Amino acid sequence: MAVLEIRFLSGHYHATAWGRNVNEGEPEWPPAPHRLARALLDIWYRRHPELAENSVKEALLLLAGQPRMAVPPTTNMAVKLYLDQNKKDSDKQPVLDAFVCMEKGGRVFIELPDTAPASALNTLRTLAEELNYLGRSESWVAVSVVPDLPSNLSWNCCASRAGNIVNTLLSEEEYAELPYLPKTGTKKNTRDCTWLETLVFSSADLQKDGWNRHPLLGKQRYAIVPQCIRTPREHVQEHEGLIVTYALHARPLPPITEAVTVAERVRAGLMSRHRQICGGDESRVSPLFSGKDAGGNPLKGHRHAFYWPCDLDGDGKIDHIRVFSPRVVNREEMKAFETLRKLWIGREDLGELVFLSAVPASNFPSVTEVVCSTPVIFGRHYKPGKGDFTKWLETEIMRSCAELGLPAPIEIRPESKLHIGDGQTIEWASFRRQRKNTVAQIGFGFRLVFKKPIRVPFAIGSMAHFGLGLFE
Repeated sequence: MAVLEIRFLSGHYHATAWGRNVNEGEPEWPPAPHRLARALLDIWYRRHPELAENSVKEALLLLAGQPRMAVPPTTNMAVKLYLDQNKKDSDKQPVLDAFVCMEKGGRVFIELPDTAPASALNTLRTLAEELNYLGRSESWVAVSVVPDLPSNLSWNCCASRAGNIVNTLLSEEEYAELPYLPKTGTKKNTRDCTWLETLVFSSADLQKDGWNRHPLLGKQRYAIVPQCIRTPREHVQEHEGLIVTYALHARPLPPITEAVTVAERVRAGLMSRHRQICGGDESRVSPLFSGKDAGGNPLKGHRHAFYWPCDLDGDGKIDHIRVFSPRVVNREEMKAFETLRKLWIGREDLGELVFLSAVPASNFPSVTEVVCSTPVIFGRHYKPGKGDFTKWLETEIMRSCAELGLPAPIEIRPESKLHIGDGQTIEWASFRRQRKNTVAQIGFGFRLVFKKPIRVPFAIGSMAHFGLGLFE
């Protein structure tokens, strides 16, 4: 699979999206395929007039549609400038130069179609290698066509119902379906413009013909999520123990205190998707997702999925969800993971999921010290006649670790609260700590130290499969 790589040499991208005013101070991000296509078209006119028109069109059409992207971490900046205009300082017009900052040499990758012909890729490569800036002239770039996305990156910028609006490029088929097409020629020789002729249109041409936007300009929201480890799909099945990661997009994001609620909805969503994949047969829903055998009895031994809502940026909101499968998944189960897109509570749309990765648990780190990010709930209750309460807690921790096959920790320290960003804390009692109509149990927090490194994350306790007792 070929990929277009854009390297920002100075670590800046200066551009304002079509239809936005520069003084709004909102830079375009990620780079719009529509802008990129027009920049490459300019390269054809100025530097490679020997290339055939059909070859150029075939190459530029590779950017049409809604390609996935991989983008680096960025921040937005803006500088106020004053136009000279041969006026006094007090009369000069202020203009904002808004731009995106990233690490010098930061790279953006744009997915190209799997079916791209070699001739089209060669033409695209010829044009791309001549492009030295994108957007405003301060945005120095080096562009190339590479064989694949680097193995340590994932597609973290995808078409979505939430996120930034990106100016995509309409395909020939989408262009042909427009209710009105721009015209060329005069009087009897008037005809509809071709796709490539339309791409050439300048703003002045469009305004003259009464257009308020470019005919080939598509608008699509793109969700940007943190980079995750990328594992080739063909190798996933070889490992026992798989962690699937989703990004959650919702307005507002649910608080981490509702981890149980979100975990329940992910479980219900995966069960629903798997049932649909299996032809609607309720009896064929995988025990991996339901946690129950054919007779409806709960499975023993923690051999079914753990659902872990996560707050990866430490703001107290659930922004990612991890699902841990302790066994190898089959084709239908993997398809359910990959096609889960929505979380619902009744008819209420809770949020949108973006599938990021399916990674063998062995790819995650091993450490000797862990701390819980959600409270631990024990299935047993303390009885005053059974001895010291602290000893009882330590015994329950040991028993819970042993149930997962973990070694006994050599040190157990209590954590009175969950610490999140900016020095804020959340009481364990603030978490939802029960399912359905059961009575809420007491939640406890711990920091555990092990003699030898163990794999994280993991969860213990009676609610370990539903987001509580999660250690990281």
